[in-house]
Amino acid sequence: MKLIQQETAARIWQCYREIETAEKLLRDMKKARENSSQDQHAECLQDAFGHRRKLQLGIPCGENSHRLFDVQPKLAESIIRAHIAAKKNELIEANEQARIEIGDQGDQGNQGEWVLDGSNGI
Repeated sequence: MKLIQQETAARIWQCYREIETAEKLLRDMKKARENSSQDQHAECLQDAFGHRRKLQLGIPCGENSHRLFDVQPKLAESIIRAHIAAKKNELIEANEQARIEIGDQGDQGNQGEWVLDGSNGI
């Protein structure tokens, strides 16, 4: 039985996790907007206490972490969608790497559709 490398398996898992998390974030943002009694096109969302808050984008590293305040939800959604697309592309590459590691060069017409989630008998 041939196995894939631990790094490849971790990369596949991380891609799936990032995609799932980002898609959930988009759903939650949409739900928050729809449930808001305020303007549906407002530039901010409500926090858990009902206060209207704009979104933040940051890099949490060391003493000099950087953060942008007042990021518009539409811009944040665009960034999240771009992140999902990038992770889906990375997942296709990781799946192909796994296929190479296993030595299965089988059906080349289904590149990117072959996944290691148990449904393929692995």
